[in-house]
Amino acid sequence: MTRAADLALDTIELEQDGRVVTAAIVAPPLNFVTTAVVRDLDRLTAAVDADTSVGAVVLTGGLPGRFLTHADPRALTGMIELPHPFVPARVAAPLLRAGTLALRIPGAADAVERVGGGLGAGLVWGYRWKRTTLRMNRSGVVYLAAINGPALGGGHEIALACDLRYAADAEHVRFGQIESLANLIPGGGGTQRLIRLVGAAKAIELTLEGAPISAAEAHRLGLIHHLVDPEQLLTETRTTAARLAARNPVVVAEAKRAIYFGTDKSLSRALDAEQAAFVSTGTTPAATRTTLAFFDDLDRLGDTPFLADPKPWINGTRVDQTTP
Repeated sequence: MTRAADLALDTIELEQDGRVVTAAIVAPPLNFVTTAVVRDLDRLTAAVDADTSVGAVVLTGGLPGRFLTHADPRALTGMIELPHPFVPARVAAPLLRAGTLALRIPGAADAVERVGGGLGAGLVWGYRWKRTTLRMNRSGVVYLAAINGPALGGGHEIALACDLRYAADAEHVRFGQIESLANLIPGGGGTQRLIRLVGAAKAIELTLEGAPISAAEAHRLGLIHHLVDPEQLLTETRTTAARLAARNPVVVAEAKRAIYFGTDKSLSRALDAEQAAFVSTGTTPAATRTTLAFFDDLDRLGDTPFLADPKPWINGTRVDQTTP
């Protein structure tokens, strides 16, 4: 089996250390989220899910001072410049659903992107974008963003699709959904992820205002988890990635599904789904190994090891959970 880190990608440089893959996105000159970037992220996330040697992925910008600036405006040109009447959202929705079904046919996305002109490339770009970010949210691999530059619009949406976000505490680092400034609304998940992270009141303000905000303000709002000295950003993010990469991938996947998708259900159904996942994770061989180690420590320490000696449990060295 080919390792995910061995993929030859046009816009992403890959490096693996232990169970952590660092993916540095390089799309000069401005690190826009181009069609090529989304295609490469699609390929990478699919390969990561099939690679049992990977427990975490760190996404970062591979150009100095640049994370993912925002979506590439050229990718939308084919749709915007064509002469067409106004299309209400209620009309666009079924057309997009039909297009999505067609693009699921093996080879269809590549063919449409190749011969469909600007419109076809834009439709495939959106299709791959949604597929990639949902795959990240369903994955047993933890995704962390090490944000070393602007993350606006589509770049912000890619960051929000990650499980954890670390950002450099620097003046040039900016966050926000800037689409309203360009006479658009977010199209890569911004409205939906914002409302889940900061609530409806702040989500509508950030979306309508469109003004970029500082890393400190993003941290205050809860959009990012940790502000880090720029020189330590990648090191600290990788340290957390290595710790979380030691978790049972079944546990990671089920926890992410419960949190990301549970809000789509009624509370009763979400609780049922959570209980089912609890039972499922408890039936893995890793759970058996963990239980035996827990009782050994309980007898040895006379107290729960999560209080008496938590460090080896937190850093994943007490029990091998990486093989479910």
